[in-house]
Amino acid sequence: MKLEWGLAALLVASAAAQGADRRQLRPSRRRDGGTRQAGAGRPEGIRALREKEDRSKKVVCYYTNWSVYRKGLAKFTPQNINPYLCTHLVYAFGGLTDEFIVKPFDSYQDIEQGGYAKFNGLKQYNKGLKTLLAIGGWNEGSGRFSELVSTAENRKIFVNSAIKHLRRYNFDGLDLDWEYPASRTGSVPEDRENYAALVKELRVAFQQEGRKIKKGRLLLTMAVPAGQNYIDKGYDIPSLTRDLDFFNILNYDYHSAYEPQVNHHAALMAPPGTSEHEWDAQLNVDWTIKYYISKGADAHKLVMGIPSYGRSYTLIDGIFTDLGASADGPGAEGKYTKEKGYVAFYEVCENIAAEGWQVAKPFPRRIGPYAYKGNQWVGYDDEHIVAKKAEYVRENNLGGIMFWSLDSEDFRGSCNGQEYPLIEAGKKALFAESETSLNDAQEISNSVQQNSIKRNPLIASSPTTTTTSRPSRRPRPGSRLQQHQQNKAQTTFNPLNTPAPPTTPSPVSG
Repeated sequence: MKLEWGLAALLVASAAAQGADRRQLRPSRRRDGGTRQAGAGRPEGIRALREKEDRSKKVVCYYTNWSVYRKGLAKFTPQNINPYLCTHLVYAFGGLTDEFIVKPFDSYQDIEQGGYAKFNGLKQYNKGLKTLLAIGGWNEGSGRFSELVSTAENRKIFVNSAIKHLRRYNFDGLDLDWEYPASRTGSVPEDRENYAALVKELRVAFQQEGRKIKKGRLLLTMAVPAGQNYIDKGYDIPSLTRDLDFFNILNYDYHSAYEPQVNHHAALMAPPGTSEHEWDAQLNVDWTIKYYISKGADAHKLVMGIPSYGRSYTLIDGIFTDLGASADGPGAEGKYTKEKGYVAFYEVCENIAAEGWQVAKPFPRRIGPYAYKGNQWVGYDDEHIVAKKAEYVRENNLGGIMFWSLDSEDFRGSCNGQEYPLIEAGKKALFAESETSLNDAQEISNSVQQNSIKRNPLIASSPTTTTTSRPSRRPRPGSRLQQHQQNKAQTTFNPLNTPAPPTTPSPVSG
């Protein structure tokens, strides 16, 4: 398979106008505006180009704008994001007025403190990076969305305001995150049809606006559920797959911390021996992916969601710790995240390394590990199972991998010295078979970085600014790459090895 990783290849192209076979074709630059609408003919060449673009592998990462309020080492801002880490960054969340106008959810952080500007400013350093604004989320509920999509007039107000908001603040697209149409309080059965109508109208408006201003069309994506009941009630999959650039599937929280037995919340596959008739058979990534495809979704538009957090329980009896052991509610709140039943990956690492938690991996190719101590139990994804999930994506020709969320990853490298180890493991597995095609890209992209990366004004000054050295394949003797490594000036830039950010911020106390 040809390498189509936008981050490395874009730098290669800009430096030497070569590596066309490896570059990620950018959907926002398409002259035809994207996915074909019913009845709208497209020249065969343009349709073929669109298909190639749609199949580029994506690494989608969500940033949560409330993580800035955490204290000490847990505080996370756009300044902590490595601009080379992901192909797409999603800002969660924007807000809605009662009149269906898109607005900042937290004006103080998003506007006054420069959250939007710092987030989108990361594109100054990675020209291939795409940024999107997510609208919705669980706390937004369903009532306002249901009213929004209920009439053509309301939908038009939203569409126009979305375009204005995205362009004003320099986003590249919109991620719809209604949780969930035709479900929850305030919903109606008509939500399914009306939501599909909104998506079609957004797509057409994005195409027209892009042509009018002679800029790339805004991207249109959607966060979608993992469970059959939500899917069937609220999502017209054949219609959505025509109009969306891709789906971000929420392949986690298959189990709740409030269930009476402990279970892993993001299994790749059901445990061995599980009958297809058992209720557990549907509560895994593999089942969800296959179900979306069976309902008419294009595989290459399905981006698999991966959690960077664990779900925790309080055991009734600490002697029994296996999957399915009896539980008495959610686990204790995390040291930093302060939420019962929720543990960030870096908190899991600290519990294991410093608090003596035991780790079990009963089905390492199917289900992530779990850790326990006393009456506390947490199921989580580690580097191994993330790699297995990324391999699944690659082998089944899916669209890519998505991580919720950056702030619960080990963004400071406290687990094993590597920042964002889960995302890096996923990228390594996703792009592994293309490793041998990187020789030329490595040298050119390192040269580009050496000459063009300057101190990032978006990242706060620190008395201990550092760059992180990462291992790489052996360079040819006398090459520019070897000189860079000998001088310790830059790290190797390729899909398997993310370069350090322009600067690395020191911990900021709250």
